[in-house]
Amino acid sequence: MRSLTALGSLRARLIIASVLVQCIILAFLLFNTSRIWSEATSETTAVRVQELARLLNAAFAGPLSNNDFARATDLIDTIRAPEGIDYLVLLDAQKHVIGARGWDIAQPLPPPTRLAGGGDIPVLIHAETTIEYGGETLGQLRFGITTGIMREAIERLTLQNAMTMIAGIVASAVLMALLGLWLTHRLYKLIGAAEVAASGGNVDLPEPSGQDEVAQLTRRFNEMSRAIRERIVALRHNEEKFHAIADYTYSTELWLDPEGRLVWVNGSVSRLAGYSVSECMRLGDFPLSLASPDERVRLNEALDLALADRSSVQDFEFRAVRRDGSLFWAAASWQPLYDSRGDYLGLRASIRDNSELKDDRLALRKAVIELRQIQALGQSYLQRAEAERARLTALLSAMRFGVLFVDQDNRVVFHNPAFCDLWGVPDSAPIVEKPIGQVLQQAENRPAIGDIVAHYLKESAQVDDRIDYGELTMNDGRVLTQQCYRVGSGQHDSGRMWIYEDVTQDRQLAERMINLAERDALTGLYNRHRFQQELERMVSEADRRQASMALLFFDLDEFKYVNDTFGHGIGDELLKAIAREIGAQVRRHEVLSRLGGDEFAILVPDCSEFEVSKLAERIVNCVTQIQFKVDGHVLRPSSSVGVALFPQHAASPGELVAHADSAMYQAKSAGKSTWRMYRQDADQSRNAFTRLSWKDRIVEALENDGLELHYQGIYGAKERDLVHLEALVRMRDAQNPGGLILPGHFIPHAEKTGKIVDIDRWVIKRTIELLATKPNMPSVAINISGRSFDEPELPEFISNMLRVHCVDPRRLLVELTETAAVSDLRDAQRFIDALRATGCTVCLDDFGNGFASFAYLKQLKADILKIDGFFVRDLPNDRDSQVFVRGMVDMAHAMDKTTIAEFVENETIYTMLVEFGVDLVQGYYLDKPQRNHPGIMEN
Repeated sequence: MRSLTALGSLRARLIIASVLVQCIILAFLLFNTSRIWSEATSETTAVRVQELARLLNAAFAGPLSNNDFARATDLIDTIRAPEGIDYLVLLDAQKHVIGARGWDIAQPLPPPTRLAGGGDIPVLIHAETTIEYGGETLGQLRFGITTGIMREAIERLTLQNAMTMIAGIVASAVLMALLGLWLTHRLYKLIGAAEVAASGGNVDLPEPSGQDEVAQLTRRFNEMSRAIRERIVALRHNEEKFHAIADYTYSTELWLDPEGRLVWVNGSVSRLAGYSVSECMRLGDFPLSLASPDERVRLNEALDLALADRSSVQDFEFRAVRRDGSLFWAAASWQPLYDSRGDYLGLRASIRDNSELKDDRLALRKAVIELRQIQALGQSYLQRAEAERARLTALLSAMRFGVLFVDQDNRVVFHNPAFCDLWGVPDSAPIVEKPIGQVLQQAENRPAIGDIVAHYLKESAQVDDRIDYGELTMNDGRVLTQQCYRVGSGQHDSGRMWIYEDVTQDRQLAERMINLAERDALTGLYNRHRFQQELERMVSEADRRQASMALLFFDLDEFKYVNDTFGHGIGDELLKAIAREIGAQVRRHEVLSRLGGDEFAILVPDCSEFEVSKLAERIVNCVTQIQFKVDGHVLRPSSSVGVALFPQHAASPGELVAHADSAMYQAKSAGKSTWRMYRQDADQSRNAFTRLSWKDRIVEALENDGLELHYQGIYGAKERDLVHLEALVRMRDAQNPGGLILPGHFIPHAEKTGKIVDIDRWVIKRTIELLATKPNMPSVAINISGRSFDEPELPEFISNMLRVHCVDPRRLLVELTETAAVSDLRDAQRFIDALRATGCTVCLDDFGNGFASFAYLKQLKADILKIDGFFVRDLPNDRDSQVFVRGMVDMAHAMDKTTIAEFVENETIYTMLVEFGVDLVQGYYLDKPQRNHPGIMEN
């Protein structure tokens, strides 16, 4: 029955559609015919109006030209009746009515009717025409024409067409009904089969034999039926798989529409929160209802933002509540969801229980806090060790590592450019995926190993996580260290990593560092540090063997005159010449050392007084024979030598040094350019006289204003702007009015007599007073002697002076010599800490002179390092000095310290220091020490 109803509905639709089509076509024909007739009638009427207008113009032109208005009026009555004219109104040239028939002249005349287009023809057509004669307008004629006859003809024609169309529609409906019955009777079976298939049954129609459309439709129906059955089975399997996956995932999966409403949630929500799927759907605000009350607003804001921005979020953590009221940590992740057309469907979200991970994090955080507490005491030492390592690395050289990864089959997986550079492999050579043996055999720079392939295959068979294979000497002379690391852990071994380090410069620099730690950088002789070691060793050996050994002290007579007159550079060259000549006089088992300045010492083991005296004579004569030419001048240096024997003249190394020094001054007192063996009776008188003489002069200068300060500027290396000043003390020469005595002449005696502390206090007091009177002048640096380390109250003195004069401690810089600080490290550390407590800036002067170790820098917390001028004077020509200056700058910067380079005497040195990164510079190239420095006078 349902099939018949459906079939009847289809048949009715066919008939209705056919009738509608016929009606539309016939209606269009009727409309078009009526339109054509209307247009034709309109055109005929328009032509008639024009013809009547010409006729009337000709009829009325004569009477109006003769002003015969009576005749014109008669003519109106004559024309109106036979021509079907409804009314006539004749107007003269001034629009005055001459005559009218069929129109009430009291009413206004209607406008002329427009006959253009195919609209309905009006019952009465209003027209007008101008009466002209000989080109002159005589008047105007208004008239109306009736159209009744034409309208009746059009209506009859329209009625006939409508009857014809109705008959055609009826015939078409009958014909389409018969045609529909004939076409649809074969569809009965298809409809029935479709109903069976729709109810879930399996049906196959018999295969038709024809090739018409219904037969093709039947075959397509059978194919479609089979395909649908297959897809239904596959869909059922896929749905089962989907539910198995969706309902048994570790996390809860859900879908929110663009308005935030829950569309779908999987069954894992029961395991997560205790709610069933249906309960979640009924909650209405899930997953907001899952969050604890204090977290709900935050989760809501995050979801609203994600829905609006269509953004993704990973691991959004919030505190959640299960159905039973228990709390847990949940982590939610969501991302926008789109269909196949790209339309936005909302958010796909995943929620999982994150409590265990959160607890692990909290436990880890507690463990980290405890570890930090445990390591708090050692952290500073670790940082210092790291800083020391960075400084040593920067000082030695920049290390470049070659890295090579190979798989278990010894094929190259990865290499960096440094590996190619170290082994001489061209950068363009494709070595990835090649056996390591082939790569290394083809390398241009290979080590001197017979079978390098077997060497590496043997190494690759090792199972240790890390193996150090020592050093390789390459063809180009470079030295590489090689280490092998196993990549992977346990049973998952994925290959090896080889690391190559070029340690050539490190080895060379290490040798230089060792050499510099024991050698004087200027002359190449042993320095004071090595001298002290050798002295103690020889004294100990002589005491053990009951033998004699000797110490010879000598310096150059009037050497300060050479420095002051010709400059430090000439003085350095003279010292080199002296070292070369004296070195030729010293035997292999004897130790020649430079102790500093122009002071030298020779240690002679297993000797007699006669042998030592002969050596002293050779030294005096050798120095005298040296002719040193400077700018056309010939300098003939001389030397005074003092000799002391152990155990004849001393019982300890310190006493032996003191007595050899005393003997040297005995030689100077004897007229210089000679030598003297230590004599106890001469020691007391001469030394006492010398000390008392200089002591009196220093005391007199302190009491009678015999000291004055000169200032030299210290400038920024890049901008050359004045950063601060250094205060340099000078003594007025009482025996030469107007003359000044440089520090090199009186400071050593002040140190020996102990008056250096008074000089330090005088310099501190005058400097602070100057800073107080000139609050806008730059900061000032002062020099403090090593003897002041024994004065623990000196930092307090500085603090009191600053407080009394209201001077900012940061404006005062205190310079300490490195050699003095290293010689008494503990007192120096205590003294520097006390100075830093006052707020003053601490500078370590002559940095690099005690190059034996940098470890003391971790204890001496100086803010500024002033590089010793020895490394700067001949910087452009001395590559070793360049290496060490660059290393000292890098090391200082790594420790957050400022560097100053002194003795900057020309543009070349200045430019190189700027390139090395030195912060501040000082020297004659920039300005000389002067009493009235511009930095003071301008403020």
